[in-house]
Amino acid sequence: MEKKGIHKEVFFLESDGLRLRIFTALPAEGRRPFPCVQIHHAGGGYEPIYEHMAVELAGHGIAGITMIHRGYPGSQGRMEYGKGEIVDIGNLTREMQARSDIDPDRMGIMGYSRGAHNALLAVERYDFFRAAALWSTPVDMADNVRVNPWISEIIGGLPEEIPEEYRIRSSILFTEEIDCPLLLIHGESDVVVPVRHTLRLVEALIKQGIPYELHLFAGEDHIWSLAGFERNWNLTVDFFKRHLLNSV
Repeated sequence: MEKKGIHKEVFFLESDGLRLRIFTALPAEGRRPFPCVQIHHAGGGYEPIYEHMAVELAGHGIAGITMIHRGYPGSQGRMEYGKGEIVDIGNLTREMQARSDIDPDRMGIMGYSRGAHNALLAVERYDFFRAAALWSTPVDMADNVRVNPWISEIIGGLPEEIPEEYRIRSSILFTEEIDCPLLLIHGESDVVVPVRHTLRLVEALIKQGIPYELHLFAGEDHIWSLAGFERNWNLTVDFFKRHLLNSV
């Protein structure tokens, strides 16, 4: 479907025996293959805003890609909070790499909250990504469950009962595998995913010598104000333009 110079497509990805809904927005004009950015949704679910973000990226010359994660309406399966979802991100990325209109050497990824959690785990597992933007990211699952006990029901138990399930979902333990620059954004008043998660990540990045950009905002909670969302989105678009459009 063509609209205002953007080519939009919906298809279903076969991943791990599941059908997952994918939306893509590509520039209708410009030099192909295009760089791309995957946008991964938060735990609250998939909203139209994610497709709007993908379309806006396409307007800047970057293909935007979204996926309804397993367990959410529109896709099959059950939520696993950072396990099967990482397999799905890998399969989605390989699907994109196989397309002639996507540049496999200029791929980015971003997410908000649980989406950032999944995105960071994918960055640590795969070497696909040139840049990653992470909003309000939980990096330690035991800490996350202490604040949000309901998450233990998705994971299947408490940290002391199934420690390995928490270990594999805790991106703070695998930061040495990160090999691309990160954009980190967090609200200092966040009570759902406290800012200490991002601050711990920054400490690890400094020790590893991994490049990052950090933006902390006083007065912003887990749900961004409208002005805060616009500011964060502009920071994110600028970050990807610098790292993907200016890459050779």
